[in-house]
Amino acid sequence: MAGGLQAAGWALEHGQTFCPSCARERDLAVIDDHPAQTESGADVGAPATREPAPTQVLEPFPVSGVLGERRSVRTSRLLRASFSVLRSDPQLLVFPAVAMTLTLMLGVLAFVLSVSSAGGSRSARSVIFFASLVSAYPITFVSLYCGVALAAVLAGRLDGRPLTPHDGWMAARERVGIIAAWTLLVCTVGAALRLIERYVPLGGKIVAALADLSWTLATMFAVPVLAYENLGPWEVLRRSSRIFKQRWGMQLGGIVGIGVASIFIYLPFIALLVIGIGSGGTAGALLTVLGGAGLFAAIAVQAAMDQIFRVFVYRSAVGLDTTGGPFSQSDLQAPFGRKRGRWS
Repeated sequence: MAGGLQAAGWALEHGQTFCPSCARERDLAVIDDHPAQTESGADVGAPATREPAPTQVLEPFPVSGVLGERRSVRTSRLLRASFSVLRSDPQLLVFPAVAMTLTLMLGVLAFVLSVSSAGGSRSARSVIFFASLVSAYPITFVSLYCGVALAAVLAGRLDGRPLTPHDGWMAARERVGIIAAWTLLVCTVGAALRLIERYVPLGGKIVAALADLSWTLATMFAVPVLAYENLGPWEVLRRSSRIFKQRWGMQLGGIVGIGVASIFIYLPFIALLVIGIGSGGTAGALLTVLGGAGLFAAIAVQAAMDQIFRVFVYRSAVGLDTTGGPFSQSDLQAPFGRKRGRWS
């Protein structure tokens, strides 16, 4: 990613990577892998000092120029764009597939262990609840690790360096400490909110629900930040929150639109599952397997498309090149525009 980051004015300090705005806050010089040269072209022994890049103010993008366009039309275009990236590089599906497989295994293991430990006691529900809190850490870690690996492979593709899934895993491995620290923060906040929902009366449940929504929005770009910017957990939170609040508040519609539209892809496979389970016999088993496999694949595709869109939105927000992808700038900058008091 160094070439693209350097071109966009990012900075490197003590092994940590900072975006242009973060670099300016710390008075850091941008990445420069080339030694300075004299007028005659000779290299100077010491690296030259470069002036900081011009101040880049994060402002909301203007409304999309496609006025009067229906939400369904634009959502369909975003789906097609995300899917075209996945179709051109189907290896990206490896990461959500691995994440889903490990998540299912860890979830089933945690459930079986908690049920066997609780037996038939009245405290079984409490044991299962607290087991789910404990198992949330490895499950969240796996999801984030795979997301960072996908973002790294996509970054290489956009920077003109075709990467393999192995390269993605290695890139995530380099950030394993940061991913682990961020996972701890995410799970701590999640556990606190779930405890409030479970033990606090209705008012507390409402507060917890609102806090959970705010947290979800603030961490919307956490995976791209983890993949691109070598920051600590609190800085990841501040960076992701800043991007969302200052520039991408309107872009929630694009991500939600992709998620909602993808639900319709699940319906045929869910129908196969229901019919198969209800039928029984060899035919029922076959329908169940087909429905389960199809649903697994559809969820993996949706997860990959969602992450692809977030990476493109993030790269556009911080000034990295997005011209290598199928998204138009108007869609990345304002996937859903407002007209006459309504979202189009």
